[in-house]
Amino acid sequence: MTAIVNQLAFVDIDVVDLDAWAGFARDILGFGTVREGGVLDLRMDERPFRYRLRESTHDGLPTLGWQAPDEAAIELLGQRLTGRGLSFSPLDVTRLRDRGADAGLGFECRNGIRHEVVSGLKPGPAFEPAPAVSGFVTGSGGLGHVVWSIPDVAAMDELLLDVFGMDLREDIATPAGPGHFYGCNPRHHSLAVFCAPSLRLEHLMVEMGEIDDVGCAMDRAEDEGDILMQPLGRHRTDQMISFYVRSPSGFGMEVGCNGLLCGDDWEEVRDSSRKRPWGHGAAMRGHHKARPNASSATRKKDA
Repeated sequence: MTAIVNQLAFVDIDVVDLDAWAGFARDILGFGTVREGGVLDLRMDERPFRYRLRESTHDGLPTLGWQAPDEAAIELLGQRLTGRGLSFSPLDVTRLRDRGADAGLGFECRNGIRHEVVSGLKPGPAFEPAPAVSGFVTGSGGLGHVVWSIPDVAAMDELLLDVFGMDLREDIATPAGPGHFYGCNPRHHSLAVFCAPSLRLEHLMVEMGEIDDVGCAMDRAEDEGDILMQPLGRHRTDQMISFYVRSPSGFGMEVGCNGLLCGDDWEEVRDSSRKRPWGHGAAMRGHHKARPNASSATRKKDA
């Protein structure tokens, strides 16, 4: 199957406290920040923004911005969405200018998450990370990943596997239900979901260049007050060494490094190449013990 998307390129979020976000992003995470009126852009690399925050009366759920390779992929996506009974709208000139893109469309999936898929994204000004950070791991892997709790995992499978053409990298059983991890580039996953009664944004992940970046960021989070959600640890799935911090909007930000990269031989090496999980506190012990569902296998986009 032809892949439509190749990275999670940006997120767009309505937030109540833009000032708090500016300080959090700059002083804890080391992002570059550019503010114009009620819009705060957070930079991690040469892109004009990876996070766009809009001042609002409420903290909203993010729009996920996916990158497609070209306009032909956008056209094919529209055909696939129509074939699955999902309505969409082309992005107008104003929206495309806002995104810095040449073409794109937007829609809401069956779990209530808004997606935009764009092509022709333009670079921004030269970027230098904050002095406290060596840099961020983005490039072909995109901004990182996002994790949701959703009511309908099967509907997300249909969208990401059969429409977007992504890979199912992991299908695990947890005490709360199945967890699916979807990838569209060498990053282990760009989106993951866990079954739950209602929609909830769990966290967004940013990958730093070095373990010292992560440790120093955790120190800064601890110095800030009661915002550290989970201490340092290693995941079983993507092998990320990370901690979790509470954002000003209440959802988690995972800050990590050394994430696993997946090649064509992923199914052969996925269990033999991984180190033992540890840390992250008692709340993550169930996830450390999670194992692949016995009745399921990973799915690749050419399957």
